[in-house]
Amino acid sequence: MDYQYYDEPDYADEDEDGSGGSDVVYVDQESTKRQSNNDFDDADFESVANRLWDSYEHCILPSLTQVTSYIVPLLLGCLLCRLLSTLYARRARLMTSSSSSCSWQEANSLKLAPLHIINALCGAGVLYATLGQKMLILLLLSGISFVLLQLVRLGKGQRGALAIAVLSIGSQFLYELAIWQKRDDWPQLRGLQMVTNMKVISLAFDLTATGAPGLRMPSIPAYLGYILNPASCALGPWLSYARYLDSLHNKPPLRRNLFHMMVNVLLSLVALVISNCIAPALGELHVAEEEYTTRHSAVSHWLLMYTGAMSVRNSHYFVSFLSQAQLAAAGQQLDTTTTAHSSSKELLGELVVRPWNIEWPRSLSALVRCWNVPMHEWLKRYVYSTSKLEQGSRQNTIVAVFCTYVVSSLLHGMDFRIYLVLLSLATFAEGETMLRRHLARLFNACVAANPCPGAERCRYAHCPQQRGWLCLSSWLVGLTNLAFTLLAIFHLAYLGVVLLNETLVMESENELPFLFHWSSAGYLSHYVGIGMFVLYLFIS
Repeated sequence: MDYQYYDEPDYADEDEDGSGGSDVVYVDQESTKRQSNNDFDDADFESVANRLWDSYEHCILPSLTQVTSYIVPLLLGCLLCRLLSTLYARRARLMTSSSSSCSWQEANSLKLAPLHIINALCGAGVLYATLGQKMLILLLLSGISFVLLQLVRLGKGQRGALAIAVLSIGSQFLYELAIWQKRDDWPQLRGLQMVTNMKVISLAFDLTATGAPGLRMPSIPAYLGYILNPASCALGPWLSYARYLDSLHNKPPLRRNLFHMMVNVLLSLVALVISNCIAPALGELHVAEEEYTTRHSAVSHWLLMYTGAMSVRNSHYFVSFLSQAQLAAAGQQLDTTTTAHSSSKELLGELVVRPWNIEWPRSLSALVRCWNVPMHEWLKRYVYSTSKLEQGSRQNTIVAVFCTYVVSSLLHGMDFRIYLVLLSLATFAEGETMLRRHLARLFNACVAANPCPGAERCRYAHCPQQRGWLCLSSWLVGLTNLAFTLLAIFHLAYLGVVLLNETLVMESENELPFLFHWSSAGYLSHYVGIGMFVLYLFIS
């Protein structure tokens, strides 16, 4: 036992009293030890309480105060655009039918030009409130994209659209290289330029699509209204030109949208507090500040990685919930083919992210689909379907999946961390999908990567929703799916922490942060992901 915490005068006093026998001394030591432990417990509790109060006073309140000045202009711009559009639509008698939608030919008419101008001006106001004079760079890039869009008139089939895709993504790299010396300015514009490129590329493919008669090149007001739509110009998400036209003067009920807006704003603030304050505080609880070195135990390091990745995820949730609030305020709908739970859509409106499927994922592939629902729809519609040459070919499916992840990486600009994370994620997700698909067929069990469609539609014999939980096979299936869920959470922490701006202290200043995290974890996630591929090859 370590008695360094006891004071020597206590022992001297006990010896002088004449009652300093060994038994008595032992009892006094134990009582003193218990008293010391109680003192330490009280000190620890007081330290945690002080830390929580400091986090509230110096992190939570400043964060909420600062972000309020950012949120208000976004929502006011969307609400103003909705109000002006509704007033003009009523005055011009455009709201004759609640189910009527605007065709591509009508979009260029003079009667609808004021609606496009309203969207463009409100979107420009939102950008100016959030970016200031930097918005001029985005307007210039949007004008260049409109010039590139004219290439679809020259190409045959999808060649023009493919040329626009290559030029749009390539020009984004040129912009980043051109302002390499001002790296502080570009990250603010990178995400906005990515959404603009996605809109231009999707518009080019839609214009060249076969079997879609009557499509016309949008006029300048229609193009600017689409690109600068206040519901998607500042934070995203992507929405197609057809969906923009559908919601041009047909809006959902205002009362329901206001409810969706308030709920999403509240959730965005909660996500902001978790990202900026709670997740870092949880990371500090595991290891004392003075012990932030590479000599952590494995458990402490993984806890730090998980809390760091939690901060990254909640930062994404903050942006996504705020974009959902903008969609609700503007009355803009998305054109996603994925079906969402009715309860979630009733509560939140149009869904950009599904955090409940990310924090507790069935598989990595399901996690990717829920991370950014509109972007997943864009990649599936314009990249995956185009890359897949032969329907049903397994090799072409794998190639199409990796092409999708490569394009997604390039859209994010020149960020080596993004490249490593997305390509690693593609490898892990595809290996898991193929392995679980083969295991599901081999054992006729509902252990595939995709969620179970339900008792009536599930094609596997061993399905817990069909047979109930009183059957042993149902428990085995449930435990197998649970193991893959925990593995996906493990991968999520491993890959997500490298996107955190703040990094742990490293012994070598020249060592890259993400290599430090992965090397400290022994590159375990990569070994597991590659091992799934190897296991699939052995048993298939």
